Parts: sequence; structure tokens; C-alpha cells
Amino acid sequence: MRQAAQKGRAFFSSRMKCRIRSMLNLPAEVVVAATPDHMTDLPRASASPLVPADRYRSYARKALVLIGLLSLFRLLLAFGLELGNDEAYYWMYSQHLKSNYFDHPPMVALLIRLSTFNGILQGAGWLRLGAVAGGAAAAWLLFRAVSELHSPRAGLYTSVLYLSSFYAGLTAGVYIMPDSPQMIFWTAALWMLVRIDADERNWRNWLLFGLCAGLAILSKVHAGFLWIGLGAYILLHRRQWLRLPQLYAAAAITAVLLTPIVVWNIQNDFITYRFHSRRVTVDHFDLRFSYMLKEAIGQLVFNNPVNVALIIGALWRWKRLPAETKGVLSLFCWIALPHAAFLLAVSLFRDTTLPHWSGPAYVTLLPLAAVMLAGASRRRFLPRAVLAAAGLYLSVLTGWWLTVHFYPGTYGRRDPATLGTGDISLDLYGWELAGKAFGAQYRAAVDAGAVPAGTPVVASYWWGAHVEYYFCRPSGIAFQALGPIPDVREYHWRNRGLPVPQRAFCILASDEAYGLPKGFRQTNAQYRIEVSRGGKPAHAFTVYLLTR
Repeated sequence: MRQAAQKGRAFFSSRMKCRIRSMLNLPAEVVVAATPDHMTDLPRASASPLVPADRYRSYARKALVLIGLLSLFRLLLAFGLELGNDEAYYWMYSQHLKSNYFDHPPMVALLIRLSTFNGILQGAGWLRLGAVAGGAAAAWLLFRAVSELHSPRAGLYTSVLYLSSFYAGLTAGVYIMPDSPQMIFWTAALWMLVRIDADERNWRNWLLFGLCAGLAILSKVHAGFLWIGLGAYILLHRRQWLRLPQLYAAAAITAVLLTPIVVWNIQNDFITYRFHSRRVTVDHFDLRFSYMLKEAIGQLVFNNPVNVALIIGALWRWKRLPAETKGVLSLFCWIALPHAAFLLAVSLFRDTTLPHWSGPAYVTLLPLAAVMLAGASRRRFLPRAVLAAAGLYLSVLTGWWLTVHFYPGTYGRRDPATLGTGDISLDLYGWELAGKAFGAQYRAAVDAGAVPAGTPVVASYWWGAHVEYYFCRPSGIAFQALGPIPDVREYHWRNRGLPVPQRAFCILASDEAYGLPKGFRQTNAQYRIEVSRGGKPAHAFTVYLLTR
């Protein structure tokens, strides 16, 4: 009887301790027992339940098919839309490879070099090929990560939700942006974190995380939130990891990869960090709720409203999520939520944030939504919510492609001087056609002796990269951007050593806000190139001849 009573008290005490620790969100006590010698070489059990190999292969095939179909759709968009301002600017990066650029690290330039076969193939589709392939790779990496975290079914849902995000499936997955390579390495880093949680002493997983985090930061500095979130998680939930040499080895790998960025900034007075800090530093405390509302709506739209609703639902039902997944999902929350909250906080004071900056945060939270959906009873191949997200993505982007190509005229301003202003679709339409017209006029002027051969084209803003790609590159015409560093950005370094032109052309689009470069005595408008869409005027380009 006495032994039974002691066992009962011990059992009750153990249950009460577990209950209290659960309520306070404290780590559970671990009772270490002696391990027989014949069992010391057994591998650790995975945090997620074992899945039959044939079931995993079935879901993997389904995921690959859906990733392939959505990637084909994105590939058609990539080849069917002209480059935007930002993309033309990053093309300029790829023409002059460096260890770092004024406003971004070098990975996007390397990806363009790779997808264009070292610049041999030109055209919007070839420049974007790396973004499309990278989007497919990132979706597959998420499938692998969430399959190990919970189940292949949840992994399938995550990959579809990822490609249904307008951030992942357009900004990073069609357009060639620094986000394009970033998301390959970001999702790979998330996969490694899942593996680290299952086996915290595995050297390979830690080293690969350090490598992927470093390469993600070499794509875009926002990826520093991977380490910020991991650091917060370790301090609050896994302080025992501070004793792991693997953690410091991973941090060392990331630090070594960032050396080229740091060295370049030391040589250039840390201009990259000063530029970006001006965009997010709060220098006054006048609240601007309209700015914050704009940022919140932007985050909602860019990350697909269906995806955002699913993420909010999963956070609301946190207690219902499987206990074995909460460790990793908590880590994902520490990476994502401070990222999104920081942007909202900055937007409360400044109108300098861009909605796609929050994209990696919402991608990191997609596994929560997928795990929640996978825990429901299965009645169909894909849940209605996943189909709704994919359907919204496909319908909106199809409508966007149709608008760019077939909208009659412009939905922006219609007066000749500012024709097309406010119509963002014109950033992707009419530039190639206008560039061909300018090339013909330029050759005719040179042949007639009106201007000397080699007369360059100039611009006063970095958006002039658009002009360089479509107006200058096809005809071999030199281009310079002239102005202060904040206006011309990376062109300041490219212009070094070039003589200031005495005569130059300048091409101004009617729907863009920058003006003529300063320092020229005469500015004569030569002619106007008008671009029509659907039989109506859409936007126009005025060609000036400038003389000092």
C-alpha cells in the first residue's frame, strides 16, 4: 500500500509539473536515464511521425506536377511582359559584376549572368529565367521542410500556397529582383532549421543553415531576420543551444560570406547602410496612421489575402496545432513576426516602406497554415482554401497580362504632357517598340551628320536603366546617368572615369517623374515617339538634344 501511495504521489506531482510548465510556456523537464551500451549508436527519432515511403512519393509527385504547372504559367508571364525599371537596373548590375552594389548585394547580378548564359541571351524572359526556376526550387524546398516537420500532405499545401503568393509567385518568382535568389536560400535555411530542431547536434544541418543564411543575405540584407529570429528563439526557448559549437560554426560561415559586403562598404564609407537606414530610421514622432494602413493593405495584397487569412487563422488556433510541430513553428514565428511588425512600426512614421519587403515573413508563416489545413479531415485533393488562393493568383495575373497588352490606351492621365501617368502597366509595355523607333532615328541623324557618331544618351535618375536596356543596348549607344548618388545610385560608380558628355540625347517618358540632367546649356526637344495600345495613345517618349 505504501509503495502504491508513493507511486501515486509521484505520478500526480509529475503531471502537475508538466501542466504548470505548459501553461507558462516553459520547456519540459527531461529525465535522463542510463542508456545500455548496445543502444548508444542508435539514431535519434524524428520529431515528425514516420510516413510510408510510397505515400511520401505519391505526395512528392503531386507537388512536382503542381510546381511544374504553376512554373509554366510563370514562365509564360516572364517571356510575355517587358522588363520593368527595377529589372533593367539589375540587368545593369549584371554587366559589371562586383562584390557589392550601392543598394543591394551581388547575388541578383550573378543569377542574371547564369540565366542568360553569361549575357549571351538577351530579352525579358531570359533575364527572368532564374527567377522562375528559383521559385520552383523554393517551393520544392518548402515541400521538403514541411514534409519533415509534419507530413507530405502539409508539404504539398505549403508549396501551392507559396506559389500562390503574389510576392513569391510574381515579385520573386517572375520578375528578376534581389528577392528571387533570396527566396531559394531563405527556404533552404528554413528546411535546415526543421532538421536542426529534430537533431540539434547534427553538424551538417547547422553548417548548411549558416551557408544558406549567408547566401540569402548576399541576395538581400533583409535575410538578416533569419539570424535575428533564431537568436531570439534560442535566448527564450533553447538556451542550451548556446553550448553547441555547431551554432558558432554556422554563424562563422555566415560572417565569412558577408565579408565582401563589409569590405566594400568600408571602402565606400558604409554608404549601403546609410542609404537603407535613411529609409527605415524614425527621425520624428508624428504618427501617420494612413501610412501604416497603406503598408498593412500592401502586406495583405502582396502576400495573397487568402494566404494571410489562413496564417491569421492558424495563429488564432495555435493551441490546436500538433504539439510535435510547435517547436519549429515557434521558431518560424520568431523569424517572421518581428520582420512584419518592424515594417508596420516604421510605416507608422514614414512613407518609405514597400509592401514586398514583408514577403519573406509571410512565406515563413505558411507552414502554420498548411499544418492547420492538413490536420482537418481529408475530403479532396486540395482544400478549398488552397484552391481559392491558387485561383485568385491565376485569375489576377491573367487579368494583369491582359491589361498590359490589350487595355485600350491608358487608365492613367490622358493629357499629352503627362500621358499615361498613374498607369503602372505601362512600365511593362511599349518600351521595346519605342526603342526600335529611336534607334532608327539615331542612325539617321548620325548618317546625316546632325550629330557625331558615339553621341551618348543621358538620364538624371536610376530609372534611366529602362532607357539603357530598350533604347541604347540594341543599337550599341553609350549611356550615362548624371546626378547625385541618391538619384543615380549604382550608376555613380559605373560613371567613374568616363568623360562628361558635351552633347547628348535624353529621353523622357511622359508617365515618369524625373527631369533633364543639370549642367546643360541648351535643351532642345527633337521629336516625340508615341506608343498606342488597343488603337489609342498609351504613353509617349520625348527625345531631347542637350548641349553644354
